Amino acid sequence: MSSNRHPSGRASAKPEGFPKTERIRKSDEYTYVLQNGRRLRGRFVSAYWTRNEGALNRVGVAAGKKLGTAPVRNRLKRYIREAYRRNKRELPCQGFTIVFLATPSMIGRSWDDVQTDIRGLLHRMAAPSG
Repeated sequence: MSSNRHPSGRASAKPEGFPKTERIRKSDEYTYVLQNGRRLRGRFVSAYWTRNEGALNRVGVAAGKKLGTAPVRNRLKRYIREAYRRNKRELPCQGFTIVFLATPSMIGRSWDDVQTDIRGLLHRMAAPSG
């Protein structure tokens, strides 16, 4: 039996995982957050967010076609998802629905730059004046 198994035999949730329950998966949800949410701009990533009724934060990531070809957009989205996954504990409060948007300034940036930007956005979101 693997060491990351729950005693019941199921795989246990990883503390830094990103399960489907924490993802935005419907276009209506993206649209709602983008139209009605508050916006924070980082150096390389923009974040739109609203409060939700649940106990979990829900996150979606988008990159528009103006940013380049599909492989370029996918790489940008992977960077954002991974940066959020590794830093989601930086957001002390729960109940956010967040959409991160890649910006043109993100192209060619290092992983550390993106991670620092996401961490800063999460801290600003958690601030009382958020």
